[in-house]
Amino acid sequence: MANAIEASRLDVGYGGRQTAVKVLSGLDLTVAAGSFLSILGPSGCGKSTLLRVVADLLDPLGGTISVLGDTPHAVRSRRDVGFVFQDSTLLPWRTVRDNVRLPLGVGQGSLTRTIEDRSDELLELMGLAGFGERLPHQLSGGQRQRVAIARALLGQPKLLLMDEPFGALDEITRDRLNDELLALWRRTGTTILFVTHSIAEAAYLGERVIVLAANPGRLIKDLDMRPFKQDGNRCSREDAAVAAAMAELRGALGQAS
Repeated sequence: MANAIEASRLDVGYGGRQTAVKVLSGLDLTVAAGSFLSILGPSGCGKSTLLRVVADLLDPLGGTISVLGDTPHAVRSRRDVGFVFQDSTLLPWRTVRDNVRLPLGVGQGSLTRTIEDRSDELLELMGLAGFGERLPHQLSGGQRQRVAIARALLGQPKLLLMDEPFGALDEITRDRLNDELLALWRRTGTTILFVTHSIAEAAYLGERVIVLAANPGRLIKDLDMRPFKQDGNRCSREDAAVAAAMAELRGALGQAS
C-alpha cells in the first residue's frame, strides 16, 4: 500500500448538509504509508476534525477519503487505527495494566479481527515495566501519556492519530517523549498523524509538516522536512537548516488565522 490516506476535495463540518458550518473545505491530502506527518494550524482550523474523520468519528460533508485503502468505517471495524488525545483519559480506578487492556473489553462485538493481550509487552516497550499494578494517580504526566500510547498500540494499528498528546507536559518531559515516539515509529513502521501547536515539535518529529488555515480550514503549506534530517528522521533542534524551516512554518502560521 503506497498511501495510508487519500483525501480529495474533502469538506467537513457540523450540522446537516444544508446548514452545516464547514470546518474543513476542499482539502486535498495524501499521506504515504509508514510516514510521520505533523499538522500545524491555529485553533478552529480543523486539525482535530481531520483526525476524527480519519478515525470514523465524524462523517464528511463532501469529497472523498480513503484510509489504508478502505473506508474509515471498515478500518475502524478492524481496529487498524489508534488514537491518543491530549488528556491521557485513563480510568482512575483501573490499574495501569488494566487501562492498557481496556480495548479488549470495549466494542469487541463490532470488530472484524481479534485483539490479543500484549499489555505487558507494550508496558515494557514504553519504559513502564513494573508499573502494571499502579493506579494513574501514582504516575507522572509523562508516564500517564506513555500508558495512553500503549493502550492505543494494543491492537497493533497501522495508523496512529495523536491529538496534541504532549501539549500539557513540561518542556523536558515533552522533548524526552518526542525522542521516544520517534524511536517507536522507527521500530513499528506505523503511519503517524501528529497534531500540535508547537512549531518546534512539528519540525522535530515530522518527515513532513502541513499548515492549515482557518475559516474555513484549508491547506496552505506543505513542507518536506526530510532534507534537513539524518537517517531515522533525526535532527538537531539547533541546526540552522531546521531553524530556517521553522521560520518558514512560522511565517505560514502568521497567514493562517
